[in-house]
Amino acid sequence: MASAAKTQSLFEPFALGRLTLKNRVIMAPMGTCLDRGGFITDEAIAYYKRRAQGGVGTITVEGCLVSPDTVGPEPKIHGPQYVAGLARLVEALRPYDVTVGVQLMHPGRQVVAGPSVAPSPVPLNSAAPTPHELTPAEIATIVADYGRAAALAREAGFDFVEVHGAHGYLPSDFLSPLVNRREDEYGGTLANRARFSLEIAIAILEATSDDYPLIWRINGDDCVAGGFGPDEAPEVAHWLEEVGVAAISVSGGIWHTLHVTLAPMFVPRGHMIALAARVKQAVDVPVIAVGRLDDPVLAAKVIADGHADLILLGRALIAEPDWPRKVEADAAESLRPCIACNACVDLVGRGEPARCSVNPEVGRDLTWEVVPAERPRRVMIVGSGPAGMETARIARIRGHEVSIWERGTRLGGKLEVAGLAPSKREVLRFRDFQVQTLHELEVDVHLGVDVTPETVASEGPDVVVLAIGAEPLVPPIPGISGANVFDAQALLTGEVPVRSDQRVAIVGGSATGCEAAELLVEIAAEVAILEMRPAIGQGIEPITRRHLIRHLKDRGVRVLTRAKVIMIEPECVLYETADGSIVEVAVDLVALALGWRPRGNELAEQLDGIEVVVLGDASKPADFVHAINAGADAGLTI
Repeated sequence: MASAAKTQSLFEPFALGRLTLKNRVIMAPMGTCLDRGGFITDEAIAYYKRRAQGGVGTITVEGCLVSPDTVGPEPKIHGPQYVAGLARLVEALRPYDVTVGVQLMHPGRQVVAGPSVAPSPVPLNSAAPTPHELTPAEIATIVADYGRAAALAREAGFDFVEVHGAHGYLPSDFLSPLVNRREDEYGGTLANRARFSLEIAIAILEATSDDYPLIWRINGDDCVAGGFGPDEAPEVAHWLEEVGVAAISVSGGIWHTLHVTLAPMFVPRGHMIALAARVKQAVDVPVIAVGRLDDPVLAAKVIADGHADLILLGRALIAEPDWPRKVEADAAESLRPCIACNACVDLVGRGEPARCSVNPEVGRDLTWEVVPAERPRRVMIVGSGPAGMETARIARIRGHEVSIWERGTRLGGKLEVAGLAPSKREVLRFRDFQVQTLHELEVDVHLGVDVTPETVASEGPDVVVLAIGAEPLVPPIPGISGANVFDAQALLTGEVPVRSDQRVAIVGGSATGCEAAELLVEIAAEVAILEMRPAIGQGIEPITRRHLIRHLKDRGVRVLTRAKVIMIEPECVLYETADGSIVEVAVDLVALALGWRPRGNELAEQLDGIEVVVLGDASKPADFVHAINAGADAGLTI
């Protein structure tokens, strides 16, 4: 638990050039897909306004495209037609005493569509197109684009601009020896590779004025062998300071190392503090640190230890917009936890509006309103997974008399099992937060009860919400009912003990199967995953999936894809390969992770004469985001 004394440094005013920031907490620029055709929308304004209301000192609006020939889901700032919308956004935030800037970006070869360009014709990956190698004249045009965009940003009323010079976007690629293989004045030596960045900085300062703050976001380390590294970053930061950059924001990672850039929950908090500290030793301008700094005490310690001057929060402010206000009020125990699941990142990466696994308001800020119920009702919620607990929370806030019924021994539903996997332990933080919230709201909790129609009749509720989740899918495979075959969850929970001399075959390689393998590989003698599809990990957020698959293979897990299980015997599993061959895998235990089927409709059909709402996995197996939003919608409409 944080205390006001330990976190006081976060809320001291800070001078950034000609600006005075009311505190040291900055909202990171994160894509939202809430714009429309590059123009700022009312939905986007409401999203940023909600964060401003939460007490953050500075907001950096998400990256806006500076060049007219770039195509992407981001807002645009390459022409005067975009100024009015951006100005509306700035004006909407003014009443909240918040400093507002905007990030300028050029995706380079990381484009969704349109021309892919780079310092050299090096593809992003094997599936990506070979980018066009920029000519010196084209480089000069892009430099001018940045200057024009900065002038438009100042015209729109932004207090500062930030250049996205990290994460493998165009300035970052010029710095990287892996991507920049040029032999002209923009390639080779570090000074030459930094020339593009320095020219952009100079162009921006000339297009605005010397006292208009420019922040530069730089990688402290690309975190790939042969890339831009921690020995080079401090020197480039110093050069940027020399040409007039007002502050350096230090991040890390590129497309190939996104687990650094957008750290999932298995990455320790503060994993990039050392990168910021190293840059800070090389410059006199303020340094901004980032990287899972949502623990208030850790964030304050970064400043107290002199590793950075300002703290950047990203996903933490999506999950909990009131993070600054609550921490300053010494109420950190009430913070809704960001569990770093990257659902927000995954959705935006697919071009969909931002949503959050723990906060259903996200992306719906414009219309979100919890209105007191006109007529309080008795609401009986059956099932306490994400959907059930969120329904209970909102229904109770609206004034309903709410009870929640769980057949297990504690609230949380499948969250309890999901949290057993080493890569997903943080889901239990959200479970615990919701449980505490329901306790504070005085929701009536019943545990260890298998609800029947008779239970409902004895309670006499006005409405029943069935959020009882789904049950494991068990297809008609010969031998699937054998004594050595169990649901994967039974092995995860320890209900079925696994010995170190046993061989385990996991049938099904989606999220549950991979997470079971992650845990069991630390216990069993051998672990194999058999999956019918061409790849495992379907349903896992891509950054986590990439890391998890690599981890499983490194730990010796056998991954057998295009493997159709046709029979399970006491000591082996038989599967058919893509070419029709039959292969045998020796096993002692078999864990089933073949998916889920809804359970809720059966009980619903037995409840006559009463209003019934079926949601979440009980109606259709869905992911965490859909479950939490379904629960919120039910709570808002009951």
